[in-house]
Amino acid sequence: MTIDFSDELQRKITNFAIQVGQTPEQAVLEIIEERMDHQSAYNETAYLMKSEKNKERLDQAIRDIRDGIFEEKELKNG
Repeated sequence: MTIDFSDELQRKITNFAIQVGQTPEQAVLEIIEERMDHQSAYNETAYLMKSEKNKERLDQAIRDIRDGIFEEKELKNG
């Protein structure tokens, strides 16, 4: 597979890759893999954002986290 990037995006990718000690190709593959691994979370968030009430709750949760207002809890496997 071949992907063409604009010169500007190529520079951003290269700079990012250098910072994390990777080749540009490794960095891009890792980003894509991470996005695919988290697809269900993106889908769930998109679903929740369809409801105005849920959107408000998510927005408030993000503000709280940014303000350091949160409680860490252990994840449960369901």
